[in-house]
Amino acid sequence: MRIIKDGTEIAASASDDRSVGISGLLPQPFVTVPVEMNWERGLIGVTVSPKFPTDPYVYVVYVTDKPHTHHRISRFRADGDVAVPGSEEILFRGDDQSKFGGKVPAGHQGGGIHFGSDGKLYVGLGEQTAGEPSQRMDAFQGKILRLNSDGSIPKDNPFINKTQGRYQAIWAMGCRNPFTFGFSESGVMFINDVGGKFEEINRGIAGANYGWPDIDHGPTDQEGITGPIHIYPQSSINGGDFCSSSSNWPEQYRSKYFFADFVRGWVKYIDPESPEKSHDLLAGVRRPVDIRFGVDGSLYVLLRNAWVVDKKFQGGTGALLKVSRK
Repeated sequence: MRIIKDGTEIAASASDDRSVGISGLLPQPFVTVPVEMNWERGLIGVTVSPKFPTDPYVYVVYVTDKPHTHHRISRFRADGDVAVPGSEEILFRGDDQSKFGGKVPAGHQGGGIHFGSDGKLYVGLGEQTAGEPSQRMDAFQGKILRLNSDGSIPKDNPFINKTQGRYQAIWAMGCRNPFTFGFSESGVMFINDVGGKFEEINRGIAGANYGWPDIDHGPTDQEGITGPIHIYPQSSINGGDFCSSSSNWPEQYRSKYFFADFVRGWVKYIDPESPEKSHDLLAGVRRPVDIRFGVDGSLYVLLRNAWVVDKKFQGGTGALLKVSRK
């Protein structure tokens, strides 16, 4: 494997024959949104309709301070490579973050957004370093939400009889910072929950409570708590996606779950049938924040060489790697 940045080889492995290169950006952004750009707040999640481009909608999660700081879930109608002007539909609004506090309230924002095999829209929201809201049923912080594609709430959500109004969107609870997650072809959901004593991958289960902050990350036999399927010592787990069973990648990678770590700069994978042990794919990459298999079968690895948006933040440090078969 060769890892190439700006035409220079920065790492190499003889384990296989795939190559990695940089992809370019289009000259015009698809859309711009009015974000509060602070720490981990900003535009933090994006996905497209499962029927895109026939159903030409792009869905986003961002944090705005209008009229107060909160998560916003919107969709835009695409026209080619750009959004139709004025096409934003605000589907769902999160809680006023000033109500919950936290050590660093602008941290742990989550933001993962994907469609499940059931056609529903799933969104992961972090607990903004406040902890306690993760166990409350009147707060979206530290939760996985499940919505219809138009932002309405499915009637079969698991807490529908234990919550009121918009909080009926809650699908799972007890998360710390579910930054990313992924769905397999068969509908299996794996959630990457950042930090605590361990980084952990949890299986997405309707009505699950993953325990945070009452139970730290790591193995648990606590009644009523869903423990992780994979852990490793505290770092920063980012990015997650399943390789297709019909992929042109070698058999050993098909149907496996791939994930990245921001701090350690690697991409690994696990077998969903025996998820305790991980296997190496890439190492020495600069701060990956997300990964996704494209329709061309390639694995795209998004990098951003910045931890948070603070006074030391520098733009223009991102890159996109493409991992594909020769």
